[in-house]
This record gives sequence, structure tokens and C-alpha cells, in this order.
Amino acid sequence: MKKFAVIALAAVLSMTMLTGCGNSKKAAEATTEVKEETVDYSKGLNADGTLEGVKASDYVTVCDYSSLKIAKKDIEVSDSDVQSQIDSILSNYKKQVTDRKVKKGDVVNIDYTGTIDGKEFDGGSATGANLTIGSGTFIDGFEDQLIGKKPGETIQVKVTFPKDYTNADVAGKDAVFETKINYIEEEQKLTDQFVKENLADSYGVTSAKEMKKKIKEEIYKSNKTDYIWNHMIEKSTFKEIPDQLINDRIDVLVDGLKAELKSSNYSLKDYLSAYGIEDEDALREQYKSSCESTVKVFLVADAIAAEKKIAVTDNDIKEYFNGEDTAQYEKLYAKPYLNRVVLNDLVLKEIEKTTTVK
Repeated sequence: MKKFAVIALAAVLSMTMLTGCGNSKKAAEATTEVKEETVDYSKGLNADGTLEGVKASDYVTVCDYSSLKIAKKDIEVSDSDVQSQIDSILSNYKKQVTDRKVKKGDVVNIDYTGTIDGKEFDGGSATGANLTIGSGTFIDGFEDQLIGKKPGETIQVKVTFPKDYTNADVAGKDAVFETKINYIEEEQKLTDQFVKENLADSYGVTSAKEMKKKIKEEIYKSNKTDYIWNHMIEKSTFKEIPDQLINDRIDVLVDGLKAELKSSNYSLKDYLSAYGIEDEDALREQYKSSCESTVKVFLVADAIAAEKKIAVTDNDIKEYFNGEDTAQYEKLYAKPYLNRVVLNDLVLKEIEKTTTVK
């Protein structure tokens, strides 16, 4: 289940990572796994990034944003917010340890093959599986037999399936799992050395202190951006939005999820089953509310852009990506989506001109 949660998050991030404007290189790294499966991120967008087939002002009356005030407490960043982001980053840099014994609480990577009366059975084998010792994830007694063993060892783990086990074919039977411990997975710590070796290029920092400051700034900016767009949606007046606009955004989310699942050798059917979602239509219904909010943001941004004569130029895109070569992003997302992201950012800056934080 956790694996599917990570995949679902990756699919969403692959659509939204660029909109943060914080670090385009991180966006590229986050989306490399979905390149093999084509996702039309620019679906429903004109070449300039605006919504296709509609005039924004026909569907939204934009609220007055000439003196938007934000209470500092509503967007402030706590130490726990920063630490959560650090933990998330460090989770991508696990250290593989092979020179000590397994203890309770360790995450071990194992290969195992299960047999009953000398014969393998369905669902009893895996390669490269991560297991937290003491989590109770596996059958009673399995995890305890790995404690005190070292990576590289192969253990004959003997267990008995519960009589009420969900698979009736193995319920109540004795089994032996030939289990090889590949390595122990350890969390990294945010040190100056770690930052220099792993994060300096992506984040433009060289110390743990700078990294924490960078993260705090990014979270603050994200909180402020979210507050402004939520305010604009809540205070603006919308007419009934055409279903096609919302469906286009849902299509992109679903296609992105399918691509992420495929890159991890899973199918949408596997995902739906894991989360108890009836079918793809039910999944689309779950996405509907967030996609409607996305469309509302686009409509507000398009209406303001039309009124203020804001249009995206190549220089705007270059500036957004901090002077990077944007060919890789254009290949992945296509130019209309890049224009969409940058247009939102330009409109946001227009709103921020008269926004105060106190």
C-alpha cells in the first residue's frame, strides 16, 4: 500500500513540480521515470498556455485583489514543517549497510523463496523486498529469525501460516522461506558533508544550515502562493464550468498515474485494488474536485492576463528556469504546458504587487 502511495504522489508531483518555481532541476529528476509512457500535459491548452476553447472572462468575475492582506500566522513555517521536508529529501538517499548484524527496527532488503513440503507456492517469493524488523508485516516469527544475522547470509526461516490465513491453500501449514539478507537500509543525516556530496548541485547550497534556510524559504513561498490562489478562488465568482475543461485535467492526472505505475511494473488495476477503488470512473470522480480547483486557478489567471495584457515570452521562460536549457522540459511537458506554468507565475507576481503580509 505504501508503495502505491509513493507512486500516486509521484504522478501528482510530475504535474505540479514545475509550478513551484523553486528548482527546475529537481523537477527533471522527479519526472524522469514517466518519460517512456507518453502523457499529454498540454492537453486542453492553447499554444500560449491559456485554456483552449473558452474566453476566461465569460466564466469568472475576478475579485478585487488590489489590497490583499495576509496574516503572517496563516503562512508561517514551523520547525516541524522544515524537518518533515528534510526527512522527505533524506528518504531518497538511503545508505546500504552490510557490515553489522540486523536488529529490531532495522529496514532490511531481502530475497526470499517460500516452500511447503518442498514445493514453491504462489505469492511466496520476492526479490529485493524491504522489510522493517518488528513491524509485524510478515507472518509471526519470520522477522524475529532475521535478528542477529548479517547481510550476505542466507537463512532458512521456518514459520506456520495462521489457520485463518486469507489464502486457504496455505492456511495452517508449515512453510520454509529461504531468505537472503542483501543489506540493511539506514537513514542519512543532514550534515555539511552530505549536503556538499548530494544536494549542492540541485539546491545551490553547501551546508546543512543553508539547506534548512532554503527549505524554509521554499515552504514559505509555497504557503503564500497557496493562500493567494485559494483566496482568489473563494472570492471570485464563477459561472458553470464546462465539463471538458475539468475532464482534460483529470485525463492528465490519470495518465500520469498510469505512467508512474507502469514504470514500477504495476497496472492501474493493481492500484485500484490496493485502495479499494471500484474502477477508473470512481478514480476520476475522486480527482474531480481538485481538478475543478485547478481549472478555476487557470480561469482567474487567464482573465487577469487578458486584462493586464500579460503574455509569456521566451525570456520569461528562461528566467523562470534560472537560465537553464529548457529543452528537456519542453520535450517532457510540451511548450503549451510550460507557458501555462509561467503564465500562472507572472499573474501571481501581478497579484503580489499589492499584497501585504503582516
